[in-house]
Amino acid sequence: MLAQTPSELNFERCQIAHEAVARDAECAVLFRPENPDEPNGKQIELFVARIPSVAATPARDAFTVIQGGPGASSIDMAIGMHKILEPILSKRDVLIVDQRGTGRSNPLRCAESQSDTLYEDFDPEKFKEELSTCLSDLSHSDLRYYTTSVAVQDLDAVREAAGYDQLTVYGVSYGTRVAQHYLRRFPQRTRAVILDGVAHIGLNLAGGEVARRSQDAFTNLSQRCHQEPSCKSAFGDITASFEALVASLKEKPVTVTLPHPKTGKLINQQLTEFHLYGVVRMLPYSTEGIAMLPLVLHQANEGYYTPLAALVINVEGSMQNTFATGMHNSVICAEDHPFITTSDLQSSRGTYIGDRMQEVIDLSCKAWPRGEMDADFREPFDSDKPVLILSGETDPITPPENGDVAAKMFGHAQHVVVPAHGHGVIGRGCVPGLVRDFVAKGNFEEFNPNCAARERAVPFFITSTGPKP
Repeated sequence: MLAQTPSELNFERCQIAHEAVARDAECAVLFRPENPDEPNGKQIELFVARIPSVAATPARDAFTVIQGGPGASSIDMAIGMHKILEPILSKRDVLIVDQRGTGRSNPLRCAESQSDTLYEDFDPEKFKEELSTCLSDLSHSDLRYYTTSVAVQDLDAVREAAGYDQLTVYGVSYGTRVAQHYLRRFPQRTRAVILDGVAHIGLNLAGGEVARRSQDAFTNLSQRCHQEPSCKSAFGDITASFEALVASLKEKPVTVTLPHPKTGKLINQQLTEFHLYGVVRMLPYSTEGIAMLPLVLHQANEGYYTPLAALVINVEGSMQNTFATGMHNSVICAEDHPFITTSDLQSSRGTYIGDRMQEVIDLSCKAWPRGEMDADFREPFDSDKPVLILSGETDPITPPENGDVAAKMFGHAQHVVVPAHGHGVIGRGCVPGLVRDFVAKGNFEEFNPNCAARERAVPFFITSTGPKP
C-alpha cells in the first residue's frame, strides 16, 4: 500500500464526552484517502483529540491509546482513563484518534445491529436479511479499506501531522494487534509499547477461541466457588445451577418487568437461555462480575429474575452502543476468518456457546467485502523497543498465556500478570503507577512490578449487599 503525505492538523479547543463523562481537549480532523492506493480519491475524516501536557516543554513523543473490539472508540475509552492519563500529562501530550470506521471517524454503524446475536434465538434467514440491510446502509463506504493494515498508516499520518517525533503506544485487546502492527511498520516512530490483554500475532479472533475461552472462564469460576466455603455453602454446585437455569429458560422463557438500569423507566425484558449465555460470557471480564455471578444464578433459580434481567439490559446496551459492526466485520473477515482451522472449529465443541458465534461469523464474512492485509501481517517479528505486557490472571478472552507468547517474540519485554483480575488491567491496583513509571522512562530501568502480586479477588457476593461478613 502506498504511503500518504499527511495534511496539517488544525486543533481547536473542544470537549470530548462519552455518556456522563467529559473533559477538555483540543480537536481536529485529518482527511485521509479511503483507498490508500488512491491518494486523490475519496477522502474520509479521522477525528483526532489531543490533551495537552501541563509541562512548559512537553516531550517530543505523544502517548496514544488504542481501543479493542474491533469496532470501539479509542477516544471514548480515553475519556474514562483519568487516573492513567493525568501522571502522563505531566511530561507529554496525549494524542488519540478514533480508528477509521469507529467512534467519530466515519463510523460503520448499522441500523440493524448484529451485536446481539448471542442473546436471542438465532434465525439465520433473519440474520441474512439484517446483514443485507447493514451492507446497504454502508454502501457509501468501501468496506475493504477498514483493516488494521490501513489503520496503522492512519495513525502514523496523525502523528506526523500533529508534529510528534514518536508515539508511546498503549493498546488493549484488539488494540494490541494494532499496536504491534504499528511497531512492525513504523519501528523508528515507536518509542515504547504497552500491550494490555494481548491478542498476540497470529491469534485468531474468529473460530472457536471465544467459545472455548468463555467456557474455561466459567469452569474456573465454578471451581473457585466450590473451593471457598462461604460460596459453596450458599450456592452449592455453580455448574449445576447454571445448567438447571438453562434448562428452565429453554422450556419456558421468562418476562421480567423492571426499571431500566439507566433511565428508570419500567420496561419488559424477556429472558431466554441465550440472554443467560451473554451474561455468563461477559461478567467474568471483571473481578466484580465474577463475584456477582453465583448469586445471580442462584437468585434466578429461586425465581427472582430481576438481577439477571438488569444485567442482560446492561450487557446488551453496552455491546450495541460500543461497537461499529461494519468496522468489526471488515477486520474479522479480512484478518481472521480466512485462517480458521479445523482445530479452531473443534474448540467450540462442548461449550455452552457452541458453534453459534462461528455460524454468525461465517454468514457475515460470506457476504462481506474482504480487504487485504499486509503480506507479513500474521508473521512473528522482533523488536528492540521496550514492550510492557499486562495480563489479568482470570481474563476470559486474552489469558496470560497470550502474553507469554508475545513476550517471547520481543527482545526487550516484561510481562506483568495481575492476580484475580480479568480483561484490561491498566487501572487495577498498582498498575497505573507501573505504567506511569514505564512511560516516563521509556525503558525498564529500576522497573519493579512486584506490587501487582498483592492484588486479590473481590469476595463472592453471598447476598445482594455483598460478601459474607
